[in-house]
Amino acid sequence: MWHLKMLSRFPVTVLNQVWHQEQLAAYVKNRQDSHQWKQQVAMVHGANIRLSTMDLSILSQNKVALMTLDDRYLPTAIVLPFEGHARKSKLMHAQVNTAYEKYIELWIHIIKQKISNQARALSIMGLDGAERIAGYVATVNEENVDYCESLAAKEYFSCYHEGFNRRSEDPINSRLNYGYAVVRSAIARKLVATGFHPTFGIHHDNQLNAFNLADDLIEPYRAIVDLVAHNNIASNVQLTKSERRELAHVLHNACSVDGVKVNVMSAIDVMVESLKRIILDTSTEKLKLPMILSIESMEGITE
Repeated sequence: MWHLKMLSRFPVTVLNQVWHQEQLAAYVKNRQDSHQWKQQVAMVHGANIRLSTMDLSILSQNKVALMTLDDRYLPTAIVLPFEGHARKSKLMHAQVNTAYEKYIELWIHIIKQKISNQARALSIMGLDGAERIAGYVATVNEENVDYCESLAAKEYFSCYHEGFNRRSEDPINSRLNYGYAVVRSAIARKLVATGFHPTFGIHHDNQLNAFNLADDLIEPYRAIVDLVAHNNIASNVQLTKSERRELAHVLHNACSVDGVKVNVMSAIDVMVESLKRIILDTSTEKLKLPMILSIESMEGITE
């Protein structure tokens, strides 16, 4: 028994039966002919999955990359066909060769949007401090970007919950950490599927971290998680199944990208594709980042 989860903006395809090679080949071809496998990346997750070498060959022959996920839905490996994935190699080379100045510009843009979203989150929650934190956005520059991020975060969390400490082990941090992990894994999957090497970050550069780039790109999304988590503070450090399900639903929450209302998962798609164009020097656009909106569910994805 095995199944494949296809990475695309909305649908998830599950193959939950034993397939003969001929059936699998026909299924792959039909899906591609109908443009249902636009990303041409299959994600495999589950303890009972068995793939034969012939299965892998069929996917490769049809230019479908295979990504395996761990129990946190983070990519652990990817199998790329030799033919048809030269563009992924091109993108990885571009990552390594991108000028330092461009990465600095990207990081400043990311942190400005992060702080802006923190201010908007406080305003949406009806808490004090929004105007004060929003004031940091205009002061961010290359020399003080990390200082401004740290200062804004300290003030933000002091307003977020009285006496709150991000380093404490408590119900609030449990909710935040779980929500952040959900968004981080979604970003990591999109990065790998698009052809980025997630180890090479814009700002983060921990050699022991396989997902530095995901840790860079999650920053503007954190306030969205904060908003969802604040809506229903847990009573215990250990989250219940229903609490985890509610937090995972953050991927359905509405946000705005370039004035268009989308869900978080779609915003991640737009952001990563935007970053790809910037890194490949095919666009002079600003990195497309989310603007936080009030809590509103936008269905249409399966996570």
